[in-house]
Order: sequence, then structure tokens, then C-alpha cells
Amino acid sequence: MARLTIVQKRGKFSLNIPHKLLIDGRFVGIMKAKKVSVEMPMGEYAITIQSMIPFISASQSVTLSPRSETTLEFSDREKWWDALFVVDIVLWTVKRFLHLAAPWTWIYEVFTNGYFLLWLLYEWRIRKHYYKFQIL
Repeated sequence: MARLTIVQKRGKFSLNIPHKLLIDGRFVGIMKAKKVSVEMPMGEYAITIQSMIPFISASQSVTLSPRSETTLEFSDREKWWDALFVVDIVLWTVKRFLHLAAPWTWIYEVFTNGYFLLWLLYEWRIRKHYYKFQIL
């Protein structure tokens, strides 16, 4: 039997969000921990990590050798978007306490709504390749 270890690579401020784990299209379970190990016969398998939101997922083909351990690390592609959202949340909080002059309120609304629309389009574009994989 071979061992497959799946590890979620997260940043310091990332939330521990559960993921669905599918092997060859079959639901295996919900990955609640950062690291999961599975004993399987040798062979080639399609490993799919799916968000709890059904349309966000990614797949990776993994070949398991007998009596060895294969580690599959995955992470999301959201680092830059998350940083921009933090800036947007800070600006939104400031806007709630301070009244901005007429053109700045309009500029902020165009920026934040346009940014949100771009983010939604980006999410839709990468929905089947949301996670990056690295085989160790």
C-alpha cells in the first residue's frame, strides 16, 4: 500500500475552511484538518479538492508507488486579491466614520464596485483551477 498525504498550505491569516476531497471523482470525505493521509493501492489517481462552494475546485493527477509516501500540497490563488480586499475593508471602515468630499465618495464607490466586479469575473474564470498543486 502507498500513502498519499494531502496538505493545505495556508498563510498566517488564512481561515481554516473545510474542503471536499474526491479521488477519481468519488467523494472521500471532508478535509477539516490542515493535513490528511490516505492509504491506497499503487496507481494513478485524479485528486480533486473542492471548496464547500460546489463550483470552486481543482484536480491533479498523482501517481502512487508501492511502499512510498507522496505528498500533495495545495493552496489557493487568492493572495493578491486578499491583500486588495484588506485595503478595501480599511477604506470602507474609514468611510463609515469620516465623510468624504463629493468627488472622493464617487471615486471610492466606482473603485470598490469595479474591483468587486473584476474579482467575480476572475473567480468565474479560475473556478475549475482555483487551487495550485505541488507534488513533493
